[in-house]
Amino acid sequence: MERKNNMNPQSSSSTPDAGAVNELVKTALHAHRIKLRVLTTAAFVFGFVAIAASIYIASWWLTMLPWQREMLHDPPNLAEQVKPNESAADGVKRIDRILRKEAALTYVASTQATGLALAVGVLGLGTLMLLTVIVLNRRIALAQINNSLMQISNQLRELKNARGGP
Repeated sequence: MERKNNMNPQSSSSTPDAGAVNELVKTALHAHRIKLRVLTTAAFVFGFVAIAASIYIASWWLTMLPWQREMLHDPPNLAEQVKPNESAADGVKRIDRILRKEAALTYVASTQATGLALAVGVLGLGTLMLLTVIVLNRRIALAQINNSLMQISNQLRELKNARGGP
C-alpha cells in the first residue's frame, strides 16, 4: 500500500525562495500582531467602560436608597402628619415634596435602566473583540506552524537531492 501525501507536491524547480517566503510570512504576522494589539486595547477599554458604568449605576442606587425608603414610609403616614390645626398650604407643600421625590426617583430608575443596558452592550462588544483576538491568535499560530513545516519540507527536499536518491 502506498502512503498518501497530504502536502502539496512541489518540484524542486518551483520551490519558492525560502527567504522570500519568510519575508511574506513575517509581513503577514506583523500585520496580525498590530490588529491584535488594537483589538486587545479596544476590548480592555470597553471592559473598563462597562466597569465604570456599573460603579456609576451602583453609586446612584446607593444615594437614592434613603429617598426610596422615605417614599415607602411617607404616604401611609401622610394623613397622620396633616393635623387639623395645620394650614392647607403646609399639607400641599408636603405632598409637593413627596411628588418631586417620586419624580426624581422615577427619573433615576429610568436612567439606571438605560445605563445598565448600555453597560451590557459595551460588555458584549468587549466580548466580541476578545473572541476576535482569540481567532486572530489562532491564525497567527497556524501561519507560523505552516511556515515552519514549509521550511522543514524544503530542508528535507534539499537533503534528498544532496543524497541523490530517496
